[in-house]
Amino acid sequence: MSNYKWVKESEKYVDLRTEEFRSTSFLSLPLAVLNPLLLNKLSENGIGYDFEGDTVELFAIDREIVTITAPLYEFKLDTGKFELLEESYTNTSIDPTKYEWVEETYLRCVKEVANEQAKIFEEQFMEKSLDDGNSAVIDISSDIFEEPSSFYSLYIPKGYIKVCERNLSYTRITHEIVFIKKVDAKGQTFTIKVPDLYKGLVIGKGGENIKKIAKMINAKRINVI
Repeated sequence: MSNYKWVKESEKYVDLRTEEFRSTSFLSLPLAVLNPLLLNKLSENGIGYDFEGDTVELFAIDREIVTITAPLYEFKLDTGKFELLEESYTNTSIDPTKYEWVEETYLRCVKEVANEQAKIFEEQFMEKSLDDGNSAVIDISSDIFEEPSSFYSLYIPKGYIKVCERNLSYTRITHEIVFIKKVDAKGQTFTIKVPDLYKGLVIGKGGENIKKIAKMINAKRINVI
């Protein structure tokens, strides 16, 4: 246990730290990096969470209390440094190895959710495509994300381009978004087929939107039927 250090936070509380003085109690992350899909995955894998302001604290649900003897330090404001108070101090703490497990599990869950959602997206894309996989209209539910932009910035595979989004005035539950598969059209005309309801949005005012997409896939023009 020589790699750990105690830090005196107050007269009644000490915190266990790593050798670099990083707390081992929980993994603290910005609230913005988490979403319901990821939180559900973390819970399934034995990680709990508490919200603290604009951060979220992740911890192992199955935590053990251990007794550790290590040097005791205190942070001095006047020097801006941790100063040694005792060479040998004994106290109890949550098993510090759980911190490393939480960090590793969190990173694994991030990858698993991304892979799962990418697979679901690709299956839906092919199922809803009217042109053999060139484009498709995908529904994204706000039951999962308040803003659809949060979803497709995180979980849409890199090989797809968002063309346009249809805002439904009568509901916030479902957002309908047109995606096109990113290909190299090699300067040729590229044809996509979308429902009539979306053609105006896909093309854009004066054809501005479809011209931008054509440039992104190296197409002479995109024919919308």
